Amino acid sequence: MLYRELISITLFFSLIACSSKSPGMSKDEITQTLDEQATEHEAAVKATSADVPKFTEDYTPPAGIKYQAKIETAGVKTLNVQAALKNVRPMKISELGTFQIRRTGVLVPIGGKLISVEEGYLLNSYQGIYLLDKGFKLIKQLFENDVDFQRSGKRYHFQLRAVLRNVYYDTTRKQIRGTYTVPNHEKDKYRTFLAFLPWDVLMTATEPWAEKDIADSIPLQGNLNFRTFFKFTPEGFIRSMPYSGRFYTNELKGDTLCYFDPTHSPDYPPSKGAGSVRNGEPHHIYDYHGKTRIRLAYDNTLYQLENASTLKAIYRLDFGSFLRADGQKVTGSLSNNMDDYYFLQQWLETDRYLFIRITKGYDSPNARKAKSVSLYSLIYDKISGDFFTLPSEDNSKDPDFPHLTTDGELNVPFYPEGVVGNISYSYLDAMKAKEKYPDILKGQDISDDELILLTVE
Repeated sequence: MLYRELISITLFFSLIACSSKSPGMSKDEITQTLDEQATEHEAAVKATSADVPKFTEDYTPPAGIKYQAKIETAGVKTLNVQAALKNVRPMKISELGTFQIRRTGVLVPIGGKLISVEEGYLLNSYQGIYLLDKGFKLIKQLFENDVDFQRSGKRYHFQLRAVLRNVYYDTTRKQIRGTYTVPNHEKDKYRTFLAFLPWDVLMTATEPWAEKDIADSIPLQGNLNFRTFFKFTPEGFIRSMPYSGRFYTNELKGDTLCYFDPTHSPDYPPSKGAGSVRNGEPHHIYDYHGKTRIRLAYDNTLYQLENASTLKAIYRLDFGSFLRADGQKVTGSLSNNMDDYYFLQQWLETDRYLFIRITKGYDSPNARKAKSVSLYSLIYDKISGDFFTLPSEDNSKDPDFPHLTTDGELNVPFYPEGVVGNISYSYLDAMKAKEKYPDILKGQDISDDELILLTVE
């Protein structure tokens, strides 16, 4: 979504020192215990359960592209957006499944991506990686990002320094993969690495790992930013070019396997000297039954990556006579009027449903305040073929996308922010839950920062 908290991100080196005190122990006993823990931790860091090749700092992947891209369009399912916007009806949460309100025990006010693992789920939050059990309750923190977090009432601010992102769980090698960026002080530039964390060692570690503990990594050419998408695959990774509909598939060593340009649209870098740039439309990339699915920004087609060199069109949105947002016009100038153009903001998928959010006009806090943007939540039922729009919330004080209605007395609106398997989920922090929905946590002693998970299963 375009309408979200602004995050200030600063990257720099920081060492993390840990200490502990145990009442009833002598100074010598405490020292001995800490020494033993440090020795065990150092041994765990050096241990490896992953076959990761070593590279020098100046490593450069071999030049050239290995495969010719193939794009298959036969059999694509076309969905009529104009018809769906006329087919307006409410939907209850119970039509999706069983609604659950879960206390996670994780003290972060902002949620993240959930990843299924054998033990339960990984939560990749801005503060690190957390392991949750099958009931979405905290087991332990596996990795700790270097984060400066401050909260004052309803407002919060944080700076991210050395941060592990794009987290992926490799079931074959039993390892967590991720990307992290650190500064190269000698060249006054940032360096991005692919990191490999052995699962068995993380599970037995007495303290969460940090950036300083990463023993196995590969330097990544160039840097990643929020104008691109990056995703690991079993064979390597997928990486897009900024402000474009172009992307590459790569092996883990960085070898380029294939180059894709499915939209053949011109790139849309901001005009030089522009003080501000619209965020524009996001990319959507996710796993579905072991395959990667990709919808590029400003494109109406969802593709499935069949292999490193083949894309297959799965769904295509037909906007008819509606005007679709264009990357060049959106980022070219803030004075370009986008009021009559449609943006695609969300795409989520389960075995039964597609959850799609679109806007007419560019979504921003000012646009919502002026009510110059229209917000739509669309749902496609794969079984019945019904494609419809949820009724707008005209009486809402603060304009928002329409939600599913709650059954019974519990009035907690829901629309998924993410999907893991066939479970749809969204988040609340405890402070917001206490304020807006006091009955759901009534009588419970709970920190304002605890993450509340809403699931439909």
